[in-house]
Amino acid sequence: MIKSLKITGVFLLLLCSQQIFSQQKSDDDVLKFKSDNINRNLKDKTTVFTGNVSLSSKSISFENAEKVSVNETTNEVKIYKPKNFKIIHVDSLMKTGEKSDEDVIVYNTKTKTLSM
Repeated sequence: MIKSLKITGVFLLLLCSQQIFSQQKSDDDVLKFKSDNINRNLKDKTTVFTGNVSLSSKSISFENAEKVSVNETTNEVKIYKPKNFKIIHVDSLMKTGEKSDEDVIVYNTKTKTLSM
């Protein structure tokens, strides 16, 4: 009786410890950049990637963009002239309707909105 109680206790301990000590999966969207040049401004909290910039994330992906500017204070990623741009999952999509010389796509990482 005591032996079966010990085996049951060890089994429950192993089962519960897996749930208690396991790490929570983060819901944050990790942005993975590749580029030729990176310029970081710690004062303004901005990072500018230039030269064949590629990005892969849970929400969007693209290749060979001319320039990407990441502003950590406004949570905006500005993408200039990307190729093979793919929208995987965003919460909202907006078209600004502005015709400008620069082909800019703005992705907000906090609200997961994309404006073109």
